[in-house]
Amino acid sequence: MKRLRLPDFLKNEELKKFLRFSIVGGTSFVINTSLQWFVRRVLLYENYISIAVVFLIVSVCHFLLNNFFAFRDNNTQYKRKIIAYLLFLAGSTLLSSALLYIFLTYIYDNVLIGSATVTAVMMMVNYVILNKFVFKQSEEPQ
Repeated sequence: MKRLRLPDFLKNEELKKFLRFSIVGGTSFVINTSLQWFVRRVLLYENYISIAVVFLIVSVCHFLLNNFFAFRDNNTQYKRKIIAYLLFLAGSTLLSSALLYIFLTYIYDNVLIGSATVTAVMMMVNYVILNKFVFKQSEEPQ
C-alpha cells in the first residue's frame, strides 16, 4: 500500500506558521463573536465598557495563542513582547479603520465588501508584523 505524502509546499515551516496564525485568527473571531453575543443577549449590556472588556479578553487570548501556538516563540522576554503587542494592536486598529474609511469613501460604498477586503489585506500585514517584530524568533547559536 502506497503512503500518502504531503505536497512539498505543505512541508514549508513558514506555511505551517501562517496556517496556525489563520487558526488563531478564526479562534479569536469565534471567541469575540461568542462573548459579544453573551454580553449583549444574556447580560443585556450594550455600552462601550462591555465592548472594551470583550476586546481586552480577546486580545489576551489572541496574544497567548499567537505566542504559544502560531509562532511558538520560546523567547522569555515577555515585557518586550507585551509592549510590542500593544503597539501592534494600536497600529493595526488604526490602519484597518483608515483603510476601511478610504475604501468606503473613495472606492465602493459597501460595508460587507469593504470589510472583507480590508480584513484580507490586514491579515497579511498583521502576519508580517507579528512574525518579524512581535514574536521574532531569537537567534540561536550555531
